[in-house]
Amino acid sequence: MNLFINPISKNCNIFLFNDNREIIDSIVFELKWNESSLLLPTIDDFLKKNNIDYFDIKNIVLVNGPWSFTWVRTAVLAINTINYITKKSLTAISYFELFKDYPIVKSSSKKDCFFKENINSEIEIIENSKLKQILEKNNIKTIYWEIELENIEIIEKIDYLSIIKELKFQNLEKIEPLYLKKPNIS
Repeated sequence: MNLFINPISKNCNIFLFNDNREIIDSIVFELKWNESSLLLPTIDDFLKKNNIDYFDIKNIVLVNGPWSFTWVRTAVLAINTINYITKKSLTAISYFELFKDYPIVKSSSKKDCFFKENINSEIEIIENSKLKQILEKNNIKTIYWEIELENIEIIEKIDYLSIIKELKFQNLEKIEPLYLKKPNIS
């Protein structure tokens, strides 16, 4: 069995899938502001419900950011701790690998967001107030994100089945958090 965990989106998603890349079970729950108290117990309950032990898992896939420092650090620490004990294959993917089309926007805080215009562009941090201007200037009518903007089509549904089917396991020993340092933070 394999485990896929996305703690970075608006709702946390956990999937259990077999070697044929078929989803066996999944759970969606709100994690925001409770990552340190909810993530591990929820993973534990999810595995118990499926009669799976941590040692039965072959691969663990984690969406490792970007998001808030504490949120990312907590998720990565939890998965690295599980792996320290169980010695599983780890794979890290970023939030921006969850979508096939661009531009992708991910909220960063109440004031700004992460923005990736296309597959070859760097992830930028832009102020929320400037996002609408950038979209209008570039005639962008559709974005992949998790909130609403006036006159912009928001696509927030993530095709997890496709991601799991196409996933290439990385066989990492440890996952590094994906942090993006904001220019105004020293």
